[in-house]
Amino acid sequence: MEIFLYFLLGTFSGVLAGLFGIGGGIIIIPTFFFIFSYLGFEERILSHMVLGSSLGVIVFSSISSTFSHNIKEAVDWRLIRLVAPSIIIGSALGGITAGLIESGTLQGLVALFLVVASVQLIFEFPPPPQNPRTNLIGPVVAGGGIGWLSGVFGIGGGIFSVPYFYHRGLKMMNAIGTSAACGIPIALSGSISYMLVGLNENNLPNYSIGYVYLPATIIVGIMSSLTAKFGVNIAHRMKQKKLRIAFAFLVMIMALNLLMR
Repeated sequence: MEIFLYFLLGTFSGVLAGLFGIGGGIIIIPTFFFIFSYLGFEERILSHMVLGSSLGVIVFSSISSTFSHNIKEAVDWRLIRLVAPSIIIGSALGGITAGLIESGTLQGLVALFLVVASVQLIFEFPPPPQNPRTNLIGPVVAGGGIGWLSGVFGIGGGIFSVPYFYHRGLKMMNAIGTSAACGIPIALSGSISYMLVGLNENNLPNYSIGYVYLPATIIVGIMSSLTAKFGVNIAHRMKQKKLRIAFAFLVMIMALNLLMR
């Protein structure tokens, strides 16, 4: 049964990754919790295995999505160069500090941020600047925050970076493509960290490297990389306003999911 779910999960998460510039963690993580619990993974390491494997999948989907968006000239590499270093540092710090923060408080604050971001996207208030000023401090600080939140929640960060890039003045399509590229350093550094941290764990499932379960990561990752391009094609055919509102509702769903946990 789990093999079928891996293929199904990879198909849908890849389309989401290409369509919205997210890694797909919002559906990968709950599905992995279900599958890994069914497979009998120890409760003590279950969350680590889920988050590490999710980030491993996002490496595949982010690379494929970025490649497809880049062909359509929807990736702002200048902005990527500004935010990538702080994103990597923030992601590493997120993994370290996640256990030090009261979970309910953090989820509530993030949910509030996501609600505000989704409302801003729907109503475009305040409207994004037409000619945003280029500076170093803003992208560096934002990159650190996006990376930190992504490290805490084990996701690719698109749910945070797309609203930020859009309100910096990028077109919605370019915000999504640039966000997909941001998912690569987040997922790569995060998954490697989970591998290294879990190497000395004695009760890992077979076919695991640290806290990354290879059968799930490879199958879901390959499927998501194959289907991400379909999501990209759908995104580039949609009108910018419809794409923006669709993403806003996805953000709202994520916020409600956090509040209901």
